[in-house]
Amino acid sequence: MNTSEKRAQMPKGTNSVLDRRTVVNGNANLLNIVKRGHSVLDVGCGSGAITKDIAQLVGATGSVTGIDSSDHLIQQAKDNFSAVSNLTFEVADIHSYPAVKAFDVVTSARVLQWLSTPAKALLKMKALIKPAGTLTILDYNHEKVEFSPGIPASMQRVYDAFLRWRSDAGMDNQIADNLKGMFADLGMVDITVDDYSEVSVYGKEVFHEDLKLWIKVAEGRGPQLVAAKYITEEERQSAISDYGRWIEQDAKYMKLYLKAVTGSVSH
Repeated sequence: MNTSEKRAQMPKGTNSVLDRRTVVNGNANLLNIVKRGHSVLDVGCGSGAITKDIAQLVGATGSVTGIDSSDHLIQQAKDNFSAVSNLTFEVADIHSYPAVKAFDVVTSARVLQWLSTPAKALLKMKALIKPAGTLTILDYNHEKVEFSPGIPASMQRVYDAFLRWRSDAGMDNQIADNLKGMFADLGMVDITVDDYSEVSVYGKEVFHEDLKLWIKVAEGRGPQLVAAKYITEEERQSAISDYGRWIEQDAKYMKLYLKAVTGSVSH
């Protein structure tokens, strides 16, 4: 396991962000792509919350396979959604996934940001798609996150350290803006780029919960940053405390820059 793979592993008990997502609020690019009867591969499906919604989109005549390298997330997905007859989950790494069939749609959301070799993963995904099938990737540019007013200096230091920790492991913090060129290099056709940035505005029902994302990062990933000496434990704790007060007293706006890039395999 290389450095990026080790750092990408989600600590147990920190997947509440995944569990809140649905295909509507977390992967809406699929709504105009996935059709009844399609076969779909969801790469990096996590706990399966979105994947089970994809199974509803394809209907009884379609099928959905979710794969993830995390044993505990796949087990959670199986425990929660085993009753969905057209849905299966497997522990697998996309680089070595031994697919026995091709798919109409291969999708991956917020996954390539964690890989040191995303181009290789995309190449493997393309190889799993039927002629004229579709590849669609949803991911972030972490360097374009916006807050208003600015977040506390303590959390900014942790966020900056988080980006360094990622880039030092070979992860691309700007993957959202690099995907179009990567699709072109693969020979994909009919490439489109759509903006699915996640905007949270004060007064929105889930505003505070949305902004707590970075508390969860500091709580879940923060110990990894401390262990790797990117921040101290005191800095981590201060960031959580200061940012929590900022959410309650000052926060008005957050935008996470998120793009969906979609292309087809030529006939």
